[in-house]
Amino acid sequence: MKPFSKSINRIGTETAFVVGPEISSWVKKGFDIIKVNIGEPGCNIKEAATKAAIQSFKHHETHYMPSAGLTSLRTKIAEYMSASRKVDYRKNDIILCPGGKPVIAGTILILVNQGEEVVYPTPSYPIYESMVDFVGAKGIPIEIKEENGFNFDIKDLRKLVNKKTKLLILNSPSNPTGGVIDKEELEEIAELAEKYDFYILSDEVYSRIVYGDAFDKIFYKGNKLPISPSIASLKNMSQRTIILDGFSKTYAMTGLRLGYVCCSNNDFMKQFLTYAINFWSCLPQPLMAAAEAVLSKDQSEAQHEIELYEKKHDIAVKMLNEIDGVSCHNSSGAFYLFPNVTKACKKLGFKDAEAMRKYLLTYDKKNKKGVAVLSRIHFGRRLASEKEEYIRISTAGKMDDIKEGIRRIKIAIEK
Repeated sequence: MKPFSKSINRIGTETAFVVGPEISSWVKKGFDIIKVNIGEPGCNIKEAATKAAIQSFKHHETHYMPSAGLTSLRTKIAEYMSASRKVDYRKNDIILCPGGKPVIAGTILILVNQGEEVVYPTPSYPIYESMVDFVGAKGIPIEIKEENGFNFDIKDLRKLVNKKTKLLILNSPSNPTGGVIDKEELEEIAELAEKYDFYILSDEVYSRIVYGDAFDKIFYKGNKLPISPSIASLKNMSQRTIILDGFSKTYAMTGLRLGYVCCSNNDFMKQFLTYAINFWSCLPQPLMAAAEAVLSKDQSEAQHEIELYEKKHDIAVKMLNEIDGVSCHNSSGAFYLFPNVTKACKKLGFKDAEAMRKYLLTYDKKNKKGVAVLSRIHFGRRLASEKEEYIRISTAGKMDDIKEGIRRIKIAIEK
């Protein structure tokens, strides 16, 4: 038979999901495995959203919808984005997507030609790298460094961008590290974007999940909400910045696949709508009704969950730093920690963090106990310059599971 396309051989995957079958196979063998590997909120969808979706189904709202999304929902999102990013967004600046990945893919497909340069962070969400490879662009990875608070060094960025750069991908707060890019650094990045005329894809899906008192607060629906800085808020940047955001993380709607693209560049949005029509036609009305319900209401319930994330985060950092051979940076965003396990790997004779991950999964074979984490290799290709070893732990789940998972890591490493 004739071979498949060359482009499909370039595409990667979300390797965090690839380990799922491995975990399931051990569970089927009777292992009790605590899962702190996936960023799945431990709370449930809000009651208002559930009621709205049910009512929509009862009213038989299961027909085709506008490809850009429900007009009333897009209007609500534009109001929220205007309040949170200090940009005058309108409903035509918003298009609903089945999750956040279509924003990544669509932005790269629309903007980047084969051979053009895209600078992206690593370690980071692996779909950035996957989509850059898929379109045949020239990927330019920039290392996220622990000594920089798990951000890249602006000096490194200055060396990598040039007139050939078409797109820079930002993720703040970051997956997998929880690093947040501060406003001063964003201002320097904006200067480079204008100087070399490149676009920004800013993945801000964790923008509401930030910790500490250093963040500006916005007023929305009667609530005072901390939020991470956005490069789109800076002068002249909203036209060249494509924002990825959605409902999965803040509102515990991961399975409903409700993301959106936000950009005030009309030409880009026209192209993105054509892309949406070609790839998914429209989103289900009941799901959009659920999204509209949570965005239209008082935000105190969602904010309460974020405050719980912070408590779980603080406890996890403390527990991890008490493990011999482990050091954990106190990140200020998202619900992930990226502890350094270099010393622990050397102590146990492991060549890297992936070997440690596999060991932790079934560390107590006698009592059939384990803990599921992810390792550095699940977040893009490793660079030659990287010397340290890391695992990723999600602090999104239930407090008891997080505590027990870290307790097991401690036993596994120190026994």
